[in-house]
Amino acid sequence: MIFGLDIGTRTVVGILAEEIENGINVVDFEVAEHEERAMLDGQINDVPKVSSAVLRVKKALEERNNVELMEASTAVAGRFLKTITGTAVDRIPFSKIDENYLKSLEFKALSDAIEKNQGGRDYCVGYSVLRYTVDGEDVRNLIGQFGETASVSVIAAFLPQRIVEALFSVMELSHLTVNYLTLEPMAAMNLVVPADLRRLNLALVDVGAGTSDIAISNNGAITSYGMIPMAGDEITEKICDEFLLSFQDGEKVKRSLDLEKINVENVLGIPIEITKEECLKVTDSVVNVITEEISKAIIDINGKAPAAVMIVGGGAKVPHFVDMLAEKLSLPKTRIALRNVENISFIKDQTKKLKGSEFITPVGILYSSRFNLGKIFKRITLNGQPVQIMNLTGREDVLQTLIQGGFDVKKMIGSPSNGITYTLNGEVRIVSGELPDPVVKINGKIESLKSTVKDGDIIEIKPSDGHHKVLKVSDIVKPLRIKIDGKEIELLPRVKINSKDASLEDVINDGDKVEVKKDLTVGDLFEFLHFTLDGLKVFVNGKIVDSGTILKEDDEVRVEI
Repeated sequence: MIFGLDIGTRTVVGILAEEIENGINVVDFEVAEHEERAMLDGQINDVPKVSSAVLRVKKALEERNNVELMEASTAVAGRFLKTITGTAVDRIPFSKIDENYLKSLEFKALSDAIEKNQGGRDYCVGYSVLRYTVDGEDVRNLIGQFGETASVSVIAAFLPQRIVEALFSVMELSHLTVNYLTLEPMAAMNLVVPADLRRLNLALVDVGAGTSDIAISNNGAITSYGMIPMAGDEITEKICDEFLLSFQDGEKVKRSLDLEKINVENVLGIPIEITKEECLKVTDSVVNVITEEISKAIIDINGKAPAAVMIVGGGAKVPHFVDMLAEKLSLPKTRIALRNVENISFIKDQTKKLKGSEFITPVGILYSSRFNLGKIFKRITLNGQPVQIMNLTGREDVLQTLIQGGFDVKKMIGSPSNGITYTLNGEVRIVSGELPDPVVKINGKIESLKSTVKDGDIIEIKPSDGHHKVLKVSDIVKPLRIKIDGKEIELLPRVKINSKDASLEDVINDGDKVEVKKDLTVGDLFEFLHFTLDGLKVFVNGKIVDSGTILKEDDEVRVEI
């Protein structure tokens, strides 16, 4: 069972579904309207009131299905969206590419995009792959490919930190954790424009209540995103202004445009009758402005009118919306369509009630979560502070959490130990300082800086007191193991520190000059054993040798008188 939430400007939609082979099977859903205007243009204005709507949805689904919902997949609107492209190129270190290598390469491309977003206090809320190449040639999928070098280009979507944190505050108040977060137009695109259709230049427009989000596909990828802060609420507000209605009554009138006459009471308490013709004159004036702005945004980010446009979202269901957008883009009406969730083959609906374009985005959120499309972070609590970290390899550790969270590593875990610089046979060697050994706890259990973290983990770190790096001769010189007449011995090369003989336990200090006789001979062996070679025949691995023969690891030495 998976749970998805679409927290929109007017409503909260919650959907429970089961995973099936190629999609999802919707088991139940619930819709709740916000109290007053708790959301505005896709942005959370009142956290407690938005949480109240989420809790109503959650409770209804829990009671009807006898389940306890503890985590949810959700998405954010593109109200303050900005997108940045990132690229990574790397040598393929093995014969063919596997999933771990692919995720690592995508992580590098995302890191490139994040670095380009200089000075921004933003969260990366999703990404799409623009292009894969192997040895400079485009490929659809890198996994299983052979070659010398691979590259990936991604388009990363960023939103201000405050927008994302407000969403997490709502979820926490609703006793839920976020197990998947994406962008609303990205979720809708994943559902209605799957990978095999993205070779076409298509525009997807998600017309909600507060915003109209736009995504463009071309040459096999999602190439750009856009947004205008106008949608269904502008139509409702125009109706309210024209006929002196409350917002709730304006919504009622907008949703009744299929009727010839609508009876309602204005804000003065006077019953009025509004004809369909009167209302359409009002709505057409607003739809004309909204479709004009949408068409400008599409052409601005796409460079031209697309081959076709798919429209989703409840805000686009008013009459003449599709016709006007076709006119603004100079496209035939057959090239623009309102997509409904019941027409998507890989979405099964057990309830038989999930109908209309307004359910594309909430179902798209669940579908994207089901196949983990574009998920990019884990949410960790580190010393009481929430931290977002990239979640591409699944093996992120405590140290990566510190670095990605922007913490002062020295302050959090202590200073590294001293480094040691010395010369070995005239060649400069540097031993870097080691990381300190702080006290690390994950969910109350003692762990280490290299321990893998999971979404939702609570990490506590206490800095170490620091320590001094000690380098001994035994750390850089290993004895040579050989057998002599069947008995194994270890032969230590001759070592001098600052021209004085040294043993394995002697310490190498910063600035020391170390000399090691690398090649040990048969003569060195007998000197070590305090024997003379006079009158002896020496065999190494069955062959007779002299005192100058160099010995190797695991050589077998035999002596005859």
